[in-house]
Amino acid sequence: MLDYAVKLTLTPHDITEVDISTLSSSGFDETAILDLCQVVSYYNYVNRLADGLGVELENYWEAEEFTMTREEFDSRLMETE
Repeated sequence: MLDYAVKLTLTPHDITEVDISTLSSSGFDETAILDLCQVVSYYNYVNRLADGLGVELENYWEAEEFTMTREEFDSRLMETE
């Protein structure tokens, strides 16, 4: 799923049937694949729109709030299991 999202974001022209088949063989049905494509595409659209218009984040948001280390991610993942 994440490989597909990254590929759709960075090189959408390289998406092939193999990418869709990989999602299908991982358990995604057609509706889930469509949902995934729409969500990734929407966020790409919104971010490009904001970047293209020079929209800035509100002052009270800091970049650090949007990043985490691999260790932090793994720790949060373990909390949910």
